[in-house]
Amino acid sequence: MKDKDLLRYSRHIMLPEIDIEGQRKISSAKVAIIGLGGLGCSASIFLTSSGVGELCLVDDDVIDLSNLQRQILFSESDVHKGKILAAKESLSSLNKDIKLIAQNLKITASNIDKTLNKFDYVLDCTDNFDTRKIVNSYCFKTKKILISGSSQGWKGQFFKLNFHRQESPCYECIFEDLSGEDLSCRESSIFSPLVGIVGSFMASELLKDIVSIEKFKPELIEIDLKSNKFKRFNLKKNEYCKLCSNVLKKVEAFIVQIYSYPLIFLNTSRRDKCWVT
Repeated sequence: MKDKDLLRYSRHIMLPEIDIEGQRKISSAKVAIIGLGGLGCSASIFLTSSGVGELCLVDDDVIDLSNLQRQILFSESDVHKGKILAAKESLSSLNKDIKLIAQNLKITASNIDKTLNKFDYVLDCTDNFDTRKIVNSYCFKTKKILISGSSQGWKGQFFKLNFHRQESPCYECIFEDLSGEDLSCRESSIFSPLVGIVGSFMASELLKDIVSIEKFKPELIEIDLKSNKFKRFNLKKNEYCKLCSNVLKKVEAFIVQIYSYPLIFLNTSRRDKCWVT
């Protein structure tokens, strides 16, 4: 680690749980942020300032005047610009030493692998359930760490899914059938500090995972800034989840086995094997 890096990240390095080795891990991490709304803006600032080695920004939206109330990467001069371009410019001025990749696109099932395959961590800051389900399915199949957050009104929530762990639920275990629903802030009220807090928590969870500070505990944390209350909910794998359930996989395997098993028929003269297909 260079002398300037030792100085720049000295407050991290002074933490015994991080130290030089932990900061090296942070500097080697490859992270993708999907969605540069309030959550993505806040999370990206702290990941950039913390020295994450490679940060991919994914969004296809344009900055609107109403975004400036909570999307702290942008200024008045950025209105009508693409979020990706403005975000990259802003984050580059904060830390020129990290690698920033800007992807001006909407995540789909056909482009997600090309977009995210090289990244180990994914922050889902999107505002619709269809995209979240695509991201969840891809991260589950490729065993990436997924941190998801959302906010509306006075309340926000976030949780981490570690698909390296068999006991980890997936997004569809928690939200079973929400296709077509919308989380967008465009038509909803939102208290501006809320997205900063939730986005900061998401960045914190990611950094702690990189340096292995705490053991994995599947839980959803809900924040209510109107009452200043925090709630924790334990998350469990849904044994009937269509995506990640081991029970369903075992049932499917059993059915396949039944339909391919040689049935034995006896008659008066001989034994015949009949394969059921």
